[in-house]
Amino acid sequence: MDSIAFYFDFVSPYAYLASNEIEALAERHGIKLHWLPFRLGVAVVKVMGLKPLLDTPLKGPYARHDASRMAKVLGLALTDDFSMFDPVPAHQLMYTQPLEKRPALAKALLSARWGEGRNLGDRDILFDVAQKAVGIDKQCFRETIESKESRSAVNEATQAAVSRGVFGSPTFAAGNELFWGGDRIWLLDQYLAAGARYVPATVTPLTPRLTVEKLKRI
Repeated sequence: MDSIAFYFDFVSPYAYLASNEIEALAERHGIKLHWLPFRLGVAVVKVMGLKPLLDTPLKGPYARHDASRMAKVLGLALTDDFSMFDPVPAHQLMYTQPLEKRPALAKALLSARWGEGRNLGDRDILFDVAQKAVGIDKQCFRETIESKESRSAVNEATQAAVSRGVFGSPTFAAGNELFWGGDRIWLLDQYLAAGARYVPATVTPLTPRLTVEKLKRI
């Protein structure tokens, strides 16, 4: 086991809360961490046919309260602004940056949105955060946001995540094993520590109702 795939969406407060923990876990085990943003709305709404978590009766208020208390336990700042925004431009920036710059950009964007309450749907704010995090210039930023190729990269990444069975943010993949939720980081830790002694159960992957061809057109 030489890497962990970290699937997340910038609209997810739980991704922000898990980001520091998963990075520390990867460092502790001496393995690489791949930051892989994907369009959570595609998995939840298009594939599973569900409402977004924060828009779901009963679950939405619970999630807001749960995220707030988790932040307190972790000693992290958390905004009380849970409003939605379009995360695709932030995703586009991620997939057009060199691999070595993506962790810094992802952490800066997650912290700006959920730690400081900044609206990443505002392109001026998005540019400000990205420029300070990775030094992107205004022209490159504009070209990235307007690029069909960068949007295609986001859609392809989302397709790859859904095809792997990812349906929530955050999700962590170690080998063929998926761990959904920041509250499963402890289990991932134990799994990695067990190493070759762990014998996974046989799992039959589910086939998403949304076909690959439909995903390509999103």
